[in-house]
Amino acid sequence: MKKTDVFDYLQWRGDLTFEQSAFNEIDALILSVFAYLDFSSARNGRTLSFQAAVDSINEMSDEMKFDGPFAMMRSVVDLAARAALSPRFKDMDVSHFSSITEEEREIQFGAVTFRLSDGTAFLSFRGTDNTLVGWKEDLNMCFTEEIPSQIEAAKYAAEVAEDIGMPMRLGGHSKGGNLAIWAGTHLAPEYQKDILCIYNNDGPGFSEKFLKSSIYLGVRERIFSFVPEASIVGVLMEHGEYQTICSFNASVLQHNPFSWVVKRTHFVYVGDRSVSARKFEKSVNSWIRSMTAEEREELVETIYDILVSSNAKTIDDLDKAKVKSFLSMHRTFREMGIKKQAQLMMSLSKLFFNSDVLIGSGDDSHGH
Repeated sequence: MKKTDVFDYLQWRGDLTFEQSAFNEIDALILSVFAYLDFSSARNGRTLSFQAAVDSINEMSDEMKFDGPFAMMRSVVDLAARAALSPRFKDMDVSHFSSITEEEREIQFGAVTFRLSDGTAFLSFRGTDNTLVGWKEDLNMCFTEEIPSQIEAAKYAAEVAEDIGMPMRLGGHSKGGNLAIWAGTHLAPEYQKDILCIYNNDGPGFSEKFLKSSIYLGVRERIFSFVPEASIVGVLMEHGEYQTICSFNASVLQHNPFSWVVKRTHFVYVGDRSVSARKFEKSVNSWIRSMTAEEREELVETIYDILVSSNAKTIDDLDKAKVKSFLSMHRTFREMGIKKQAQLMMSLSKLFFNSDVLIGSGDDSHGH
């Protein structure tokens, strides 16, 4: 039997409005990935129909249209084009588009709001794109209690909630899922009561302190988190409850939401994550715990300095100039000095030779 994905879902359910068939987790995934699109036509107070917004995107150059996580952007653009023709999504309104990328602030943030035909809104937060500063900001989560994107997400949700005054859902893929939770937990009580659900699609976790906080516990029952069985991103740091879902892909490629298996109005769930994925989670998270916040910060800064020494701004740039990038980064590593080189190698060795991992690897088959 053919495994079905979000495209199959849209073909099957796309002819029914939300009044005819209630909003579900696959709709949330679709709207979450649309945050990767450039809806600049819906910026600065402008509200457009979804069809008009998608038309504007299709008129852009390929470089702008497909700017985002390179493994999935063509699928995102294709899905949006099909959704704009479907009775389910074509009558949506698009507004409150925001996009910020600043190397100085080390922020990569994006969000957009969709108003649905059922009288609700969906605040969609963008995940990490292919900019190096975007990846740097993700790594900053390892040692910072609050990153700039989280601050911006909370501000964005407060402004939109005050503006629209209607029941809302929040969601995102990858870092966007993390931002959706952060934004929802930091809303003022008068707006937080309007939250129906928060959808986290394979987004990284938080500190243990945050998960025990009253603001998180206050909305925990409305949070729905999904991670593929070989998830890497969605199990980083500490996390609450999540559903494990099936993917067509293997290993790290499962992070691509277009590989997630869909059955009618929900994902296909599995009992637990793969043994190798659980080992990876244990390795990375015990590695994070084995280092002080200062050590983690120094490691992240060192790796980032090495990468940007190639003058690359994006992952694509590194890939296009492989030899040149490697030579620049190698020169930077040599110039770091023996002390910094030793610290970098020591930190990385903790990841691969952490005693917690080696001691605990034998009983890994018993779950989290």
